[in-house]
Amino acid sequence: MRMSKKIGRNDPCPCGSGKKYKRCCLNSQRATVNKTIPKPEKPLVSPLALMRFEQRLTDNPKQLEKISEEVEKYHDDKSINLKDFILGSWNLNKVRKMSTSEIIEKLKSLNVNFEVESFKKQAQNYISAMQLAKDHYYAQDFHAQGTDEDFIWLAIIELWNRIIPERCNIEMIDNLMQEGYEDIESRDYKSGMEKWEKAWNMIISIVPPHLKSVRDADEFIPQLTQSIFNWCQDFEMELGNAGSEDDSFYSKRIKYCRDFCRIFPHSDELIIQNMLRAEAESYAALGDIETAEKLFKELVKRFPDNVWGYIGWGDMYCGFKDSKIPANYDKADEIYRMGLTRCNTELEGIYERLEDLEKKRNTPVNRHLTVRS
Repeated sequence: MRMSKKIGRNDPCPCGSGKKYKRCCLNSQRATVNKTIPKPEKPLVSPLALMRFEQRLTDNPKQLEKISEEVEKYHDDKSINLKDFILGSWNLNKVRKMSTSEIIEKLKSLNVNFEVESFKKQAQNYISAMQLAKDHYYAQDFHAQGTDEDFIWLAIIELWNRIIPERCNIEMIDNLMQEGYEDIESRDYKSGMEKWEKAWNMIISIVPPHLKSVRDADEFIPQLTQSIFNWCQDFEMELGNAGSEDDSFYSKRIKYCRDFCRIFPHSDELIIQNMLRAEAESYAALGDIETAEKLFKELVKRFPDNVWGYIGWGDMYCGFKDSKIPANYDKADEIYRMGLTRCNTELEGIYERLEDLEKKRNTPVNRHLTVRS
């Protein structure tokens, strides 16, 4: 699941204004800049991702009916009915409706021996309920057929949540991530960010401290529906979106960006740049011009050829709506032009901002400035 989609400068603005993106929210501190970089390739689809896909179809009968009809059109074997298969399959929602005793009895009916105390001891050596199920319960002489085979690992996930909820695992992280995405889609930022903050705290408690990049974290926790690599960038951006409605989220964004750079300092350079920029932008959004100015100076000194550092720095002086920092067009112009002299790529973003300043000040923009070779 991917929420952050690249928006072209000439595309309609996602805010619904009807204007082009470059003439609307691209130039606003409240805009979400797509600063993600391509995710690492994953060779296999996570069983959790497949289960969630099937569960979404189960919860959406019309969509399930449509997809089932499409499959029937192109599949030679007419005896296969996708709708019946998915509705007859186990998923977490079905297991959650069962009592603990019912789950254990169902396992016993499949010839799977489950003892609570033994389970607690086994779990001490695991961070994944699925892996525990594979090593200890699928290794038994179980008698499950068809979709009942999936019941075993789903049951262990749910029993872990009920018996040892204080011990976080990969499946809990995945659940918080996906529920957070659902909350964000419905614009319930408060609930979504609370869940993502819990997911982040779980991640950093599970990932060993010697792993210093988010790619390493993904290799250590490979079974998630969404990669940590992608999600961590979504988290930063959505905290910014939430901050436009509630300032407290800017403070949370500052802490998150700082923690990320401290815990995963060897992550891809662009992610580090984006986190540092987001921290500075958040201080600007809170009206702390002194700290924001200091952080932007440090950012462009460390990454002098990153055009977005200059754009973010200049933007805070442009007097956007709801900005707590007074407009200073001369200062913004100076910073943007500094970026022109130091950067080689993505200069169009600076020129667009200079054109906006021209309209505000009636000052012509020179697009033939000498840039760094």
